[in-house]
Amino acid sequence: MRTAAVIRNTFRQAVRDRVLYVLFFFGILTIGSGAVIGPLSLGEAPKISKDLALAAISIFGVLTAILIGTRLVYEEIEKKTVYLIVPKPIKRWQFLLGKYLGLMCVLALILLAMTVVLVLYVYLSEGKFQFCLLQAVLLTFFELAVVTAVATFFSTFATPVGSGIFTFAVFFVGHVTRDLRALGEISDSVAVKLFASFAYYVLPNLSNFNIRGEVVHGVSVPWSQLVYAMSYGLMYAVILLVASVLAFQRRDF
Repeated sequence: MRTAAVIRNTFRQAVRDRVLYVLFFFGILTIGSGAVIGPLSLGEAPKISKDLALAAISIFGVLTAILIGTRLVYEEIEKKTVYLIVPKPIKRWQFLLGKYLGLMCVLALILLAMTVVLVLYVYLSEGKFQFCLLQAVLLTFFELAVVTAVATFFSTFATPVGSGIFTFAVFFVGHVTRDLRALGEISDSVAVKLFASFAYYVLPNLSNFNIRGEVVHGVSVPWSQLVYAMSYGLMYAVILLVASVLAFQRRDF
């Protein structure tokens, strides 16, 4: 019940944030821009429109997670409201978990709204419903779960600017870890090899959640791949949340 109260409060706080509506507006605008770009694509309109829409859902979801997630704990400390909450009969891990889950509820709502727009757009333009689009959005949700956990972790000890930079860096490197590993294998530099190994084995491999290429080209994605990606995302998010709690416990309130 205590965690649920924090979830509700975080959800209400996030939906009142103007940044959320600006990002949502541009996300919907990007999805709809496929109707303008499509006719210029020489017969590839459906593929380009779906690829653009799925990329928009991912990118604007990540921006929401970073811009709001990095302020989850910092604002409570800055406004000193955490000094009123923590002494009450609520554990710090419950407070932090409630913050995380509250933002995940907001992200789920955003993804749902964007997905409805995408499905309607594809149905009206192609005259059919494509279940694979939902698979791509589902993995995007688990990717956001990891990114939000990263943002939550950094927000426990860094400012929003610093947390945003660190989280975006992890997001960027997380999509090229496989390339970095390949680079490390062929490089003669010890520093490059160490960085490549660190990036591949420690940072999240976010390319696991990207199946846009398969969806756009109509390639069937096996459920085993989906289950693996979801399990990986859930495990990584839990590890990051545990690390966040440990870091938050060290703060002196």
